[in-house]
Amino acid sequence: MKRIVYSVWNDITEVHDSVTPYKESQFKRHRGELEKRQSDYAKFTNADYMVYTPDVTTYADIQFYKLIKMQELSQEYDEVLYLDLDVIPKTNINIFENFDTTKMCVYNVHRAFNKKNFRWELEDDNFHPMSVWVKCALKKSMLLLDDLSGTEKVANTGVVLGSKESIKRFDWIGRFESCIEVYKEACEDNLYPEQVSRVWTPNNEAFFSYIIEKYDIPMIDIGISWNYILDAKVRKYTDGAHFIHQVNKEFEVGLR
Repeated sequence: MKRIVYSVWNDITEVHDSVTPYKESQFKRHRGELEKRQSDYAKFTNADYMVYTPDVTTYADIQFYKLIKMQELSQEYDEVLYLDLDVIPKTNINIFENFDTTKMCVYNVHRAFNKKNFRWELEDDNFHPMSVWVKCALKKSMLLLDDLSGTEKVANTGVVLGSKESIKRFDWIGRFESCIEVYKEACEDNLYPEQVSRVWTPNNEAFFSYIIEKYDIPMIDIGISWNYILDAKVRKYTDGAHFIHQVNKEFEVGLR
């Protein structure tokens, strides 16, 4: 069984909320240690490890590239694990042996609709394109064009695991252009207020979830313990977390 763990890195040239000066400085300070933690975990799982640098330098294109690379690597490897570079392994459990990789494995995040918050955000025109709810609304609008209602969940692609078989079935490369076309149509024809739809941007997590649900791709929800997100609200992790996803880039916490 030939395996690889990989990540992707390139300097981003556009202004983006996910690439603040603080976050850039944190990556520069800790990048070597982050790569070592992932490389050590790859060795533990008897997998190769690589960090790839794409030619693209915009945030969205780098996010698309990581899934393109997964499909390319599946031509050479039997099992492939993608980790965002801000994901820190904290476990002695082999993820390859913990899940059925003949299905796409990803944390499917649920963000319940909150009428009170929705009203406030609508009044303040304060919807954020990177929020889970906004990504889910985009995915559902794309699915509605095919008369599919869609779930209230959206994948977090900071951790994605699959096999040669499941990645081929998912076929990100073959379906990407159609996702773009459906996205454009959804922006023009949807049930959401303009304050919501005008913040939509092409998004890898919305597209990933759209493909899973539209084509009924077998998927396993790996759960929060394998993609434990630390952000502005959640600043600490528990001993039950296997992978720390340091979205807030406070790497001093996860690297302890």
